[in-house]
Amino acid sequence: MTASSHIENYDQSTYWTSTARNFRSSARLHLQHLLYQSTLGYLLEPAVEKAVATTQQPLKIADLACGNGVWLIDLHTQLAKKNITAQLDGFDINPINFPAAAYLPASISLQQLDILAKPFPAHLLGTYDVVHIRAFSSIVSGSNLTPILSVASSLLKPGGYLQWEENRGDLLIVEAPAPHISTEACDRVVQVLKGGFKAKGMSNDWIDELDTHLAQFGLQDTRLLAHDKRKQDYKAWTEDYLMVWEELTALFPPKADAPNAPLSREAWVAMFAAAVKETEEGVVVHQRRILTAVGKKPVA
Repeated sequence: MTASSHIENYDQSTYWTSTARNFRSSARLHLQHLLYQSTLGYLLEPAVEKAVATTQQPLKIADLACGNGVWLIDLHTQLAKKNITAQLDGFDINPINFPAAAYLPASISLQQLDILAKPFPAHLLGTYDVVHIRAFSSIVSGSNLTPILSVASSLLKPGGYLQWEENRGDLLIVEAPAPHISTEACDRVVQVLKGGFKAKGMSNDWIDELDTHLAQFGLQDTRLLAHDKRKQDYKAWTEDYLMVWEELTALFPPKADAPNAPLSREAWVAMFAAAVKETEEGVVVHQRRILTAVGKKPVA
């Protein structure tokens, strides 16, 4: 059975602005952030932090598609401990998950903004020491990074740094803790998702060469750092992905509305429930590693 047509209903321009991106999505982003940090061990890549810490302060740092601002909140705490002053600006197309400004440090500003819309606010251009990007694989069309890199580069001041962190959404790995424990349902879910990626023409191959893409765009001193996920975090990564899979339910048509669809919403829900049962037996789903790409905007 080919069951990939649900991905044809995925529209990156509307998916992230949906009212379904509510407190559950925010909770998932908090978990995802903790897992990224336990894997990476840093907020700013150490060489980037060392470089910008020696420049004139206060620093200006932007986080694109900032979600609930958790990366900026943690960064504020870290920089404050090191007596580094910074203005931290987060931008996201959907403000639903923003904390109230009354509960944020004065140095953090979260703003609703479609970062791919034109024209970009002129007062933000060429002003940032660091631009941070994380987990953009679901909004990159094919392997065309030009729209995102154009925005990131335009925000950086000469000599500023882009830091981009990703893991491949198209390379989910399913593992059981023992041979007798079934992974059938989780494997089926992963195959449906892979089929959807293929049907939509989506590929994450570019992530493995992200430093090359940065260099081709004109950034200097590019490098790619690989960080293996910790086995003790596999359960938490699995739960993060289960929340993503549950969110995808709305992309499948109910059987009554589309009786000839390759996979109905009811079938997906049943498959998802079976996958959850397997994870309760210890089955894990992960992507093995996170990649961080870093590049510097030329001074002239």
